[in-house]
Amino acid sequence: MSFRDRVVFDPEAGTYFDGAMRYIFIKPEAVMGIALALPEDQRGAVLAAMAESIHINGGKSAQSYQAAGADDGEALLAVIRETAPQLGWGRWSTTRDKDVLTVTVEGSPFAMGYGAADRPVCTPILGMLRAISPMVLGGPVDVAETTCTAMGAPRCTFVATLRPEKTA
Repeated sequence: MSFRDRVVFDPEAGTYFDGAMRYIFIKPEAVMGIALALPEDQRGAVLAAMAESIHINGGKSAQSYQAAGADDGEALLAVIRETAPQLGWGRWSTTRDKDVLTVTVEGSPFAMGYGAADRPVCTPILGMLRAISPMVLGGPVDVAETTCTAMGAPRCTFVATLRPEKTA
C-alpha cells in the first residue's frame, strides 16, 4: 500500500498520520531557510544537525517499512523509491554494485529551497541514506552527497559505501 493510501488526515485535530508516525506539510524554503537565517559560518552545523535528525527519525520510518515486509535491501529500496516522491522529496533512482549504493534524486526540494550554494545542501536526504544504507548494504556505511543541484549539477547524487571490516 502506498504512502498516500496509508496516510490518514484528521480534520478535527489538524493532523496527518501514517500509523503512529505524524507528518506535516512544510515548504522547502521554510526548512532550508533555517540554515539561511544564520551567518554563513554556522550553516554547516545546522545542515549537519538536519542530517542527524533525519538519520534518527527517518530511520524509525525505515524500520517500520522493514517490519511491514520490506525486510530485504531491495524491497526496502523499492518502498523508499515509491514513498520519496509522495512525500515531495523528489524522484529517487537507486543502483547497487556490491558494497556501494548510489542514489540519484531528481527535483530535490532541499536544493530548491536553499538556492545556489557552494556546497551540497541536501542533508535531509543524506540523513535518510545514513539510516537506510546499513540496512541495504548489511553494515556500517559512509555516505556522501557527490553532486547537488544547488551547486549547478543536473541532479543530486549520493553514494553510500560499506566500510571495510577492521581486522585485529
